Amino acid sequence: MATAPQSLGLVEKLVAFDTTSRNSNLALIDFAAELLEAAGARCRRSYNEARTKANLFASFGPDGNGGIVLSGHTDVVPVDGQAWSSDPFKVDKRDGNLFGRGTADMKGFLAAALSFARGIGKMKLARPLHFALSYDEEVGCAGVGGLLADLASAEIKPAFAIIGEPTEMKIVGAHKSGAVIHTRCHGREGHSSAPDKGANAVMMAGEFVAALEALGNELKSDRDALFEPPYTTVQANMISGGTAVNVLAREAFVTWEYRGLPDRDAASVVARAREAAATRILPKYRTHVAEARIETEVHASYPGLALDPLSPAVAFVREVSGANAVDTVAYGTEAGLFQQAGIPAVVCGPGSIDQAHKADEFLALSELAACEAFLRKVLARVAA
Repeated sequence: MATAPQSLGLVEKLVAFDTTSRNSNLALIDFAAELLEAAGARCRRSYNEARTKANLFASFGPDGNGGIVLSGHTDVVPVDGQAWSSDPFKVDKRDGNLFGRGTADMKGFLAAALSFARGIGKMKLARPLHFALSYDEEVGCAGVGGLLADLASAEIKPAFAIIGEPTEMKIVGAHKSGAVIHTRCHGREGHSSAPDKGANAVMMAGEFVAALEALGNELKSDRDALFEPPYTTVQANMISGGTAVNVLAREAFVTWEYRGLPDRDAASVVARAREAAATRILPKYRTHVAEARIETEVHASYPGLALDPLSPAVAFVREVSGANAVDTVAYGTEAGLFQQAGIPAVVCGPGSIDQAHKADEFLALSELAACEAFLRKVLARVAA
């Protein structure tokens, strides 16, 4: 019978913290900081403005620059409206899998890394080994920027970072950029029997969504075969507005996103959407209502991870894992922000992205064991 992964108990403890992005993550951060400091780590925190959430950065080994970052986010997506077969915040072990919110994305990796803390504290390290735990990755990688700014102000410059998002332990050297964008349509209320006397914001929003579809179709001509799909995508995923079926809607709200090829001008997607609203939609409504308007703001955005054939992060993980292939993915991670901050990054972690964000999210025990085996090899290379 195979031995259970050493981090199994930690997976259970981390999943039990309900760190859905709308909630505070401080209880989990306190738990991780206590564990790391007990092992001898030097910890620092960076907070959101309200101080309800925090990033944690912990260091073992010698002071100074260089060294490796093991990085992951602490927040998870909501379980609202999902049909779970077990309590999502209590790990259910069955059929060789660990079911629970965040097991794959990405508390499994965090648990595996933290399970080595006590042993790391007893090692003599030739170079620093860092742990980075962030908040609000699931809402546009909004939290890790504070951690990176704190490192820059403290003049801490790691050599590279390994982001433990679920890749089934495959090496991911590039991913797309992305953004969460809010567009608000403002019209004028009136009786629905006289549409020309008002401006129906829901109809404006519908035309805006159609404009996004047209923009997405135009972007398909710019392709990169390394990615699937091989082009920048644009999607409207949430829409709301109106008060009654017989009332012209005064306001409507569209939440949309893009997933951009990493070395393209992603900001131009938003600029083109604004132009379409101004030139193709608003003129018709302003014929009757001069104050009609459409406002578009970027709520959160993150850069892509550009493929770097000379990346020390990719080279290191290839050496440790023995793998030759380097993959690309369409989803986003915090790796692009590390790269943008001058810290080369690679994505490699346990579990499948296919399980993320779904009901009955799970992490295979075999994936957790493979991650632990990988981290043991990492530690062997930082030991003095």
